[in-house]
Amino acid sequence: MRYVIVESPDPKEVNKYFDADIAPRIGHVFKLSGSRAYRVIDIELITHAFTEGRGVRGLLQRLN
Repeated sequence: MRYVIVESPDPKEVNKYFDADIAPRIGHVFKLSGSRAYRVIDIELITHAFTEGRGVRGLLQRLN
């Protein structure tokens, strides 16, 4: 599952992503190494016309 950071106090972090084996739920909070915490604010369904595939992506907001 790919998670994309769309809101952050650090402008260099916006549009960065990471992969995790956790299914996204709106409101779920991730606590990563260090003091960073992210909340899932939206879930996006992506369709790939070329490969006729689908994907799901979680959109994140950094909390601190």
